[in-house]
Parts: sequence; C-alpha cells; structure tokens
Amino acid sequence: MHEEEPDRLERLVGGPRKGPGSDCPGAEKLASLAAGLEAVSQRDVLLEHASRCDTCGAILRGIIEDFTDERSEAETQVLESLHSSKAERQRAMARRMAGTYRGRPAIPFGTWLAAAAAAVVVLSGGGWLVWDHWVAQDPARLLAKAYTVRRPFEYRIAGAEYAGLAPQERRGNSIFGRTRALDEASFKIKERLERNPEDVKGLELLARGELMSGDLDDAFATLQRALEHKPEDPDLLADLGMAYAVRAEKLADRDVDFGYAMDYLLRSLRAKPEARETVFNLALVYEKMNMVEKAIDEWHEYLKFDPSGRWHEEAQSSLSKLEQKKNSGKQP
Repeated sequence: MHEEEPDRLERLVGGPRKGPGSDCPGAEKLASLAAGLEAVSQRDVLLEHASRCDTCGAILRGIIEDFTDERSEAETQVLESLHSSKAERQRAMARRMAGTYRGRPAIPFGTWLAAAAAAVVVLSGGGWLVWDHWVAQDPARLLAKAYTVRRPFEYRIAGAEYAGLAPQERRGNSIFGRTRALDEASFKIKERLERNPEDVKGLELLARGELMSGDLDDAFATLQRALEHKPEDPDLLADLGMAYAVRAEKLADRDVDFGYAMDYLLRSLRAKPEARETVFNLALVYEKMNMVEKAIDEWHEYLKFDPSGRWHEEAQSSLSKLEQKKNSGKQP
C-alpha cells in the first residue's frame, strides 16, 4: 500500500549538515510536508528538493524517522488533549519552529532536530500516520502508482515514477489491465465527483484514469467537459494533447490526431513552460510526426529539466537515435 513514498524517502539525501541555501523551502514548509498540511501541488516539489539537498533531506528524513514509533494509548490521549492539536495551532507551531531555525539557535543540530521532530508529532498527532494517510488516499498519486506498476503508453503522466513500457503495449494490445491502485483511484475519484459533479480537478483525474484504462471516448468526453469550465487550464490541455497522441497510435487512419496533440501540448507549455512531462510528450509527438529537427530540439529542452535518472536515460536514448539518423542522412 505504501511502496512508493517509503522508497522516495529512502533516497533523501543525508550528507553533511550545511546551512540552508537560498532556494531551500525552510523548516516551516518541511514541517508542514511531514504533517500532511501541504497542498497536493507542493508535495512533489518539496520532496524533489529534499531528495537533492543535503540540509533539507537530512532534516526531513530525521523528522519522518522520528514519527515511526507507535504511540501508546496514553500518549495518544495526551496529544489529542493538547491545544496545539487544533488546525489553527498546527500552522502557528510550524511558523514558530521555522522562525527559531532562521534565527540560528545556539544549540547543536541534533538537539534542534529532535525538538523539531517532537513539535511536528504534536502538530499532526502522529505525522507518519498522516503522511501514510494522504499517500494512500490521494487519487492523483494512486494513478501515478498504477502507471508505474504497468505503463500503458509511451507518454508520461504527471507525477509518475519511471516505468518501462508494458509488454502488451509493445504488441499493440490496448488493454491496460486493472491494477489495485487504478481501482482505488477510480473509487476515490467517483466519490469526489459525487460530491461535486463539476469539480474540474476530479474530472481531470477521471479522464486520466479512463485514458490509462484504454477508454478513449470516455476520456475525450470527460476532458471536454472539464475544459468547458477552465478552457485554458495547462494541465487539462496537456492531458488532452496526450489523449490525441495515444489515439493516433492506437487507431488506424488517425495520424491527424498527432497534429491536434502537438497543438494542445504547445498551448499547455505556453502557460506552463517547465512542465517536464509535457515537454517529454511533445518531443515524442514531434518524433512520431517525423519532425526530426523539432524533436531533437525538444529532447534537448527536456534534458535541461531532467539531468539524471531513468526518464533522462530514455530521453537521451531517443535523442541519440534521432541525431544518429540525422547525421547519417537517413530519415526515420
């Protein structure tokens, strides 16, 4: 149930404890992240930073590890009775904790870290349990996990870890197959939309799940419905572009869909130019359309955003093949 996040936490940097850099989010943000108080859109950003930063990685990992001990019933009752367990006091405590750190208290780092961990335990009433809860319940993360378990197409979806293309897709079989994570995500999304049928984010996630399941017609209908509410939303435009690209590959005589895919992906990038998944997908679309020069340029652009890792390796492999064909005078 919790395979993805513990794996990412294991990769948090734990090197020399230097002072925070100018781009570090600060102790308040890390405390809020550990306590499950940060917005969904910020969680991946903060985790990505912590995985690359010695200082923030050490702080966050230390806090999370201190959460793992189970509390007794008596300790739970004490925590729940504290005034600081209330939502408005949680954020105030995080701000105070962060302010202490910015003031460089004259105490050893280990002592401060222990105090910070204890404070965040009070903030959340068991921050590790809160962390696990939102990881398990967030449908966007469940969709990303389902993608990683069985990647249904070449194109990337937001937030998913690297996965090789599923074998059935290489054989041309469009059936994705139902994973537990995909079923759980579908259930959560339907619950969300039952509360508010016009919830744009819920519709976006529904369409993404439908696309991953191979339900192309449903995915297009859902995305169009969402775009009626937010016609220039970059995430919706990116998913619609991806949907057109997937349909172009799966159905005969739909090459025109690559043109639609390119258009929507470019519109998305004009509003959100550093969305690496969208840049990756646009490079693939250029490649499928035999627009070699543009594909090469777009892969170079992608590699600026993603300097290492498995996605980088896949992009570099595509780029190398295109450059080799270009230099040899061959067309793909």
